[in-house]
Amino acid sequence: MNAVSKESNELSAKRIALQNTFKKFNETNGFSYEEWVNPPVGHFYEGYKQELEEINNQMAPPLQYQS
Repeated sequence: MNAVSKESNELSAKRIALQNTFKKFNETNGFSYEEWVNPPVGHFYEGYKQELEEINNQMAPPLQYQS
């Protein structure tokens, strides 16, 4: 397996694990749209969104336009 495939598999596994924690959190605490949109500092949703964005940016980096 080449390095790119290995990294991609690791990122996919991290993303799935993160999504499972999201699911468990919501099963235990219920989903709050208000907290999802504007999470309090240190709230689970805040950390979840940040970590998910980091993983997504590694898997598919944002496009950079040339002028």
